Amino acid sequence: MVKQGHYAKASRQKKLRQLKQRHQVHADRVIADDAIVEFLQVRYHLTRGSKQRPVVRKTMQHFVTQWLVLAQATGTPSWDVTTITKQTLQQFNRQLPWQGYALVNANLLDFQAFLLKEVPAVPLKVRLGVSHALTPLTWQALLTTQLAVNTLLGMFGDQLEKVTTAQVNQLRRGLIRTDGALDWGKVASLVAPVTMTPPDADVATQTWFTQLTKLDIDDFD
Repeated sequence: MVKQGHYAKASRQKKLRQLKQRHQVHADRVIADDAIVEFLQVRYHLTRGSKQRPVVRKTMQHFVTQWLVLAQATGTPSWDVTTITKQTLQQFNRQLPWQGYALVNANLLDFQAFLLKEVPAVPLKVRLGVSHALTPLTWQALLTTQLAVNTLLGMFGDQLEKVTTAQVNQLRRGLIRTDGALDWGKVASLVAPVTMTPPDADVATQTWFTQLTKLDIDDFD
């Protein structure tokens, strides 16, 4: 018969081994900082993208990737959602059809919900945080401002110095209906004529743009 003392010692050793194994599993799950973008891209696809129709999935894939790249480039442990979203819109500028902006608009707050849940859960040595979340009104202000800027840049030949705050504010207010929703008919009439295809667009991007341009106002109103 095994003595009680020996059994207790063996039991303690077993527990120590289990704790060590669990710690090692946790350590192995920690990812490098340069893997953050890919990790969250995969998480977004698994939790959202796989349920989206192809044109939405492709559009959000581009938006999410650009957003995450800019976020990681900040080098800060807390990602400012409002600032990074504004920068992402500026990156797309006139090189996204109005239909692309409309699809982002329909999915943005859900993307933000994804960020609020998933970013702090990324297995890093130093965990990330998320700050300055968008409200529906602040998001609408960012979006309409960028759409107005895109229109004015198209009118002024991309000479940003000619665009004034007063012009932007006047134009962006005209994009909002009396019920507070965006008037995608007005957006289309202003933005479509000034939209540019990226000069280095590959076949996949051109196909995506073609899919976007097949969408009409009725798809969003």
